[in-house]
Amino acid sequence: MTTTALAEALHRDAALLLDGYRAGTWAPDPAEHELAEGLARGRWDAQFFRTVLRDISPAVRSGRLIGVLLPAADVFDQADGDVPAETVLHLRVLVDALTAAPE
Repeated sequence: MTTTALAEALHRDAALLLDGYRAGTWAPDPAEHELAEGLARGRWDAQFFRTVLRDISPAVRSGRLIGVLLPAADVFDQADGDVPAETVLHLRVLVDALTAAPE
């Protein structure tokens, strides 16, 4: 799959997961919240994503968030720092929503 196709899929999948979260049709596992908090504090590049995703818990492995995050490392890696801003923004908005304090 090309970088463009991966980036488009990442963009779409992050938006769908965010929509599900906001609509209440998807509730992340507490371990997925913890993973999002770790991602929110780091530098977003392939090396960082691969490091964070290396030691994830079984709860995260069986959740939906990992399906969005694993391809992100490949997109960051293949794009060599030239990831479409809109793709990163959608992923960032998803992570920020998961780490936001409840209202």
